[in-house]
Amino acid sequence: MYRVTVRQGWDGKETTIHSENMNSVKLLSAKITKDVDSIDSFAFNISPKSPQYNAFKYRTTFVKVTNTKLGKVLFEGRVLPTTDSMDSSGIFDKSVTCEGLTAFLHDSIQDYYALSNNDLKAFLSHMIDVHNRQVDSYKRMKLGQVTVTSPSDNVYKSIDDSKTTYDTIKEKLIDKYGGEIRVRHGSDGLYLDYMPEIATLSSQDIRLASNLLSLKRAVDPSEAYSVIKPLGARAESENETGDSEISQPRLTIEAVNNGSSVLSSQSMIQKIGYVVHAEVWDDVKVASILKSKGQAALDSQREIKEQFQVTAIDLSLLSGMTVDSFECGNYHQTINPLMGINERLRIVGQSLDICEPFNSTLSIGDKLLGQADYEALIKKQGEAIDVLKSRVAAQTAKIVTISNKLGEIGSIKEDQSTQDELIKELQERVQKLQEQTVGDQYYEGSIIDVSEFQGSINWSQVVSSGLALSVIRVQSGSSHVDNTYTANIPNAISAGANYAVYAYFAATDPSDAAVEANDFYNRTKAVVGSSKEPRFWMIDVEADSTSGTLSSSVTAYMNKLNSLGIPDSKIVIYVSNALYPSIDTSRTQIWIPSYGINDGTVANSRKPLYPYDLWQYTSVGRISGISGNVDMSTEPSARFKDNYLKK
Repeated sequence: MYRVTVRQGWDGKETTIHSENMNSVKLLSAKITKDVDSIDSFAFNISPKSPQYNAFKYRTTFVKVTNTKLGKVLFEGRVLPTTDSMDSSGIFDKSVTCEGLTAFLHDSIQDYYALSNNDLKAFLSHMIDVHNRQVDSYKRMKLGQVTVTSPSDNVYKSIDDSKTTYDTIKEKLIDKYGGEIRVRHGSDGLYLDYMPEIATLSSQDIRLASNLLSLKRAVDPSEAYSVIKPLGARAESENETGDSEISQPRLTIEAVNNGSSVLSSQSMIQKIGYVVHAEVWDDVKVASILKSKGQAALDSQREIKEQFQVTAIDLSLLSGMTVDSFECGNYHQTINPLMGINERLRIVGQSLDICEPFNSTLSIGDKLLGQADYEALIKKQGEAIDVLKSRVAAQTAKIVTISNKLGEIGSIKEDQSTQDELIKELQERVQKLQEQTVGDQYYEGSIIDVSEFQGSINWSQVVSSGLALSVIRVQSGSSHVDNTYTANIPNAISAGANYAVYAYFAATDPSDAAVEANDFYNRTKAVVGSSKEPRFWMIDVEADSTSGTLSSSVTAYMNKLNSLGIPDSKIVIYVSNALYPSIDTSRTQIWIPSYGINDGTVANSRKPLYPYDLWQYTSVGRISGISGNVDMSTEPSARFKDNYLKK
């Protein structure tokens, strides 16, 4: 069903490296990852037995994945740096990561430009013209559908000359006005679309007992606020030398709000207490206008996030479709009466496993709820819980009835073999009913990582405020031992925290990396002793200190942990977007930091460029029990949750 081809150069001849035919050439593993607001990626492992093993050249080799049954291209993109590796049995393979065609927008930078009207299409057209002047002919694009519009009060837009075209579009258009972009093939080349949503409404339902195997819902009100502080443009002034001041205070609303700089919602204060949020309008210079904008934002805030995740969906057997028949970005009616769900939801992410299609998953996306929506949802969930209670009670009654029958079997004067078969059948029914009443349980709440920079931590408060996971630093290289880890680990354990440990990578070569790993292990074990073991051991790779041996050094670090009894399944790599292509990411789960504005909110953060199992979205998060800022992460993958967040 799936064919993967490779070609050298944009117009090169395509060669198959993974065939849809059963007994033909195959990749060792292959997975496509799609997200509505990130560049598509494709990662695979290929055997040295393949004639194309050494055919992958950075950025000039192109890979295409096609569903031959549907005649549909699932992915097309270029190759990033590859990694060769050997396992403990001496078997080699190559890990290849590819990025989608939208990444072409990273190959150009923008010039300074200013526009004083509301025409976003003209603004984007200028950026595409600048991009086209700098890149290869096959990377050039035409402007396609542009349907996002600018509010009338935003009349001035400018571009600096320090960022790529992709980053500029994200910052100047998507982050400010919303919307989504896509690069698509047209009959005469590539086109760039900019629309409020790249989506259509599908007629295919996702329904319990039809094609839906499991669905999880999480409601996160953590970004809701009850008090807003509106901030306008900075004052303009000059110092005595005539130079413009670097930083001036922003316009506030005291003059038109009885001397107060904030606006409050009493209904929200009753629900969540005093939670203050600052919102900036750089283009507003009149206090009365600023106040009206602040009030409108407070009244219409939709910061309560409702997330659905389809962790298992079998479409090929139950509905005649495959998981990649469902387009990322499209809407589907999703129905699960037991959870009170019957609504139109959007697919915001896909993980398509080419070699093991039944491992493919869909992420049914986040939506933001207003306060009224939130209260209605809580009521609906209460009604659904009542239904579940009734079902559990009915199942319990069945279990009791079956158990009574088991007790009566001894008095039945029947053939022994008949009795044995009946006992076996009844026991199987009991087991199935019991399994239906027990669901997976996970730690829910904040995911943080802490070190000596957080000072003394009140772990009881941290846990009681809602903690899913805390990752505690043990060392920075071998030379610096974290000043607080000997207190943090036992105190976290005593407070009942779900925890893991990490070490900052500072090795200079593979031999030095093995020493760091050994010290990391010994220091952690000396404190943990016979207490609760960490859920995983994280290697924090933020800089290349190896002078060209980063990949082999990280591998040596992992191998040393393996030799000490820590398997790959208990190791996580934290790596920056910049270093991601330089290390082997195929052995373990990946944690990537990507901040964007870095104001402590997910909404204003920028997702990582590469596939991830956990996303660190800010370094200025706040949680009860820690007096200052703390790193916070979100969007754990299904396998991350199953391995590290399950109780």
